[in-house]
Amino acid sequence: MMRARESNSAGYTLVEVIVAAGIFAMVIAGGIAGVRMGFQIVDNARHYTRVSQILQSEVESLRALSWKEIQQLPSTVKVNINPQFSTSAYDAYQVERKVFNESALLRRIEVAVTYTTRGGREVNLKYLTFFAEGGVNDYYYRTI
Repeated sequence: MMRARESNSAGYTLVEVIVAAGIFAMVIAGGIAGVRMGFQIVDNARHYTRVSQILQSEVESLRALSWKEIQQLPSTVKVNINPQFSTSAYDAYQVERKVFNESALLRRIEVAVTYTTRGGREVNLKYLTFFAEGGVNDYYYRTI
């Protein structure tokens, strides 16, 4: 009687190969999604840094003005980004300044920067400050 020879090969079955390929595909897809999210986080951080630089520059230029010049500012104006920020990286930002007369001796100034993310979402960041005739230390502000 002849006995069938048992196969003792070290190969993988088709099912094992398909399962391994599926797991590998999920790992690769997860890695790509992680890298994409990382780039998005870096892009958002870059935007926030640029917006902070723009807002700080605008507020510092306002602080250099006299009270008389502050009083003569228009109520709303689109601001051109200062020349030190004139590289193409800053072309996507729109800056707007609004001046509100709180009283004869106090002005509230709001500086807003708007940009659009790569995903098409519009982001608007604002900075609010007050200017008084006697300077910052010479007034107090109270709401009733």
